[in-house]
This record gives sequence, C-alpha cells and structure tokens, in this order.
Amino acid sequence: MSTPTLIGVAAFRGSYTARLIQFGESPEVLVPLLRRIWTDTFGRDTGAMAAALLAHDWWSLAVNPRPRRWDRQPPVPGLGYPVVAQDATVRRGALREDVGGALEWLYLLHLDQRRLVVYEATIHGRWLRHSAHHLDPVEDLFVTAPADDGGGPEMTVCTVCGAVDEIDHVEVPSMAGYGYDTVTSCARCGSSVASDPMFGDHVTRKPWPPQNPTAGDTAGETR
Repeated sequence: MSTPTLIGVAAFRGSYTARLIQFGESPEVLVPLLRRIWTDTFGRDTGAMAAALLAHDWWSLAVNPRPRRWDRQPPVPGLGYPVVAQDATVRRGALREDVGGALEWLYLLHLDQRRLVVYEATIHGRWLRHSAHHLDPVEDLFVTAPADDGGGPEMTVCTVCGAVDEIDHVEVPSMAGYGYDTVTSCARCGSSVASDPMFGDHVTRKPWPPQNPTAGDTAGETR
C-alpha cells in the first residue's frame, strides 16, 4: 500500500526542503533503515546523505536495492529506487503550513545535530511532531524495546538507569511562536530531553547509581 512520505532537511524557523517517497514507511520501519543508510552507505556523513536524498523523488528506499525489469531508471546503490518524472521537483514548505496533498509522514534531518525528527499528518491537515531520533542510536536517551513476554505494547526504556515505562512528558506552546517546547524525563533517575523548535533537543544524563554525599557534605547538612 502506498504511504506518501516526505523526507528532507530542516531549516530555519520550521521551514524545510524535501522530496517525496511514494512508498514510505512508518517510523518503526524507516528510522532503522535510515540509520543503516547513514552508516553503511554514507559513512555517517549526514550532509552527503541529505544531498543524495534531495537529488530525486523516490519510489522507496533500500540499503541493497536490486535492478527491476519494470524500472525506468536503475536504483541508486545503497539508497533506493528513484522516480523518473519531469514534475518531480524539490518541495519547500513550513511546519506551520497546511499539509498539501495525500501525505502521511514527514522526516527531517537536522544536519548539525545528526538528528532525525518525524512528523505525522493529522486529520486537521497539520504536521504534528511524532518523535525525534539520533542517527546514532547510542545517543538516544529513551529507546523502545519489545515487551518482555513477546506480546503487548512496546516498552519505553531509559538508557541511563534502565527504568521501563517510567517516563513523564510535558508539552506547552513554544515561546518561539510556533511548535511546542517539551520535556521528557525519567521518573527514576531524572535524566531528561528538553526540546524547542529553534534549538532542538538538549539531553541531560544524571549520574546513575546516584552519588552518595561525601562526609564533608553530610557534616555540613547537620550543622
């Protein structure tokens, strides 16, 4: 089934440049795939990856695309199947604008942060931020993992202390004038990710296990 998706590069104040992927995927599928492409095809060069993605519209992305007899253009090695169409041009837009056309997902690379932010189209025709991911997964503070019993919903795991589904999330309209300021924190260790539309994510990792106060600190508290 076709899942029209945009992929591109974030710019100033919520603007972006993007290309269409006709057969896109949900973040559960496309984020791991983009991480593999970033690592295996582009050697973690985010700028080179962005330039290659913006060179074409795409039928689909793939790490090892194989030639298909019905394709009008050969696949791009390590990247996917490009679209050959005269009207396939770079799209320029802004997150605060209405979603144009039958689109479901928007994936934006933040080049200076090696970060990928995912937006979903709402029933109101607006872009709503779905999730944010570092291209290097070890940089993520919170990750999802399968349920222990192999069924049921996935778990959200803190990579600092290992807490499962102990996450607090606060979201308020941003003072930047668009988007939202958010804070996602671990209720066990206090590690957090604060995000705003202008400066992106700021990750705070708390010491774990908690550091015991020194003898001097204890003495000072009891005086």
